[in-house]
Amino acid sequence: MCGGKYKRETGWPFAAGMLTLISVMEFVAISIVAYLYDHDDQFNIPGWSLDTSFYLSTTAAVICLLTATGIAFSAYLLPPEEGYDFLSDPLDA
Repeated sequence: MCGGKYKRETGWPFAAGMLTLISVMEFVAISIVAYLYDHDDQFNIPGWSLDTSFYLSTTAAVICLLTATGIAFSAYLLPPEEGYDFLSDPLDA
């Protein structure tokens, strides 16, 4: 991540929040499609089933949620940056 230490240390709530929001919206859309498929006769087409795209979208939502969780945990569990140790310039020696 670029943008400096302050942006990295303060930007994680926005990134984790947006990923969580995306994941929740995906789960809502998946749930609506699954409910309509099971309960509405309009979608009762012989030979059709919730197949690969249903599993892919569910997997994508889970990965989004796990990524948001990982970002939040890393903000609390990883030690803060102390700054950079500059290397000595061999020309100044």
